[in-house]
Order: sequence, then structure tokens, then C-alpha cells
Amino acid sequence: MPMIEYQLIIQAPIAQVYDVSQDYSVRYDWDPFPDHIEVVSGNSERLEIGNRVLIRSKLGMRMLVEFVQVKPCQRAAITMLEGPWFLRSFAGSWIFQEPEPGLTLTRFRYTLTTRPHWLSFVIEPIAACYFRIVVRQRLNGLKSFWETSARTRV
Repeated sequence: MPMIEYQLIIQAPIAQVYDVSQDYSVRYDWDPFPDHIEVVSGNSERLEIGNRVLIRSKLGMRMLVEFVQVKPCQRAAITMLEGPWFLRSFAGSWIFQEPEPGLTLTRFRYTLTTRPHWLSFVIEPIAACYFRIVVRQRLNGLKSFWETSARTRV
């Protein structure tokens, strides 16, 4: 079961980085992964445990996820309920730490297993490579967005 993780420092207060990362009204401005995001169950105005979100990637993959952990300014975590044929399980988490005031260590982590089991030796490395690229693009997008435009909105 591969765990894919990428982290970087964003020069901004932790609360603001967390808010931008979890705000679907600005998600399309910085996140290169989703083509469509829809809260299908739960509170669409506020991130809460139990919220279910349907995501379609720009490659056409669809995934229904549920938030299983929400700790504002610290962590938001999801688990896949339904997804593409090749994923048996998938979980993701955003983790935020403040090494010093005005800096946010932002970490994005995916854990996944693939199917069918007998083909996982082929599919798992390909899926891990793809999601490794996605994690980097998403965090770099958040950092770039924050440094060029979110800063002026706050």
C-alpha cells in the first residue's frame, strides 16, 4: 500500500492557508486536479466530518469521498467511498503545521491500494506515480495561488 507525500512551506499564516485549501469557492483558482467538485451530502457551507463530496478530475476520474477528520488549521482527511475501477482504497489528508509565525508547513498525503489484486504489481506503481505528480501539482498550485493572489484577498 503506497503512501505518497509531498510538503512545502508557504509564507502565510496557518489559518489562512488552511481556509484557502478547504474553500471550494476558490479551489478551481489554484487546484489543477479537479474539473468538478460537488458537496452531495452534509454541510455545503462548512467543512465537517461526514460531508460527502463528489470529485471529477480533469482526466475524467470520478471519486466520492467522505471527510473523516476535520481539525481546522491542523488537518482535513478523506476516505474514498466510490472511485475509479483500479482503486480498491484511497485516503488523503492535508496536514498543516506552523514552524514559526507567518510560515505554514503544508503536507499532502495519499494512501492507496489498487485492484484487481493479481495485477497490483503493475497497476500500483503506475497509480503511485500518477498521484505523486498530482500531489506536487496541487501543493505547488496552492503555494503559487497564495503568493500571487490569495494574499491580496485577505
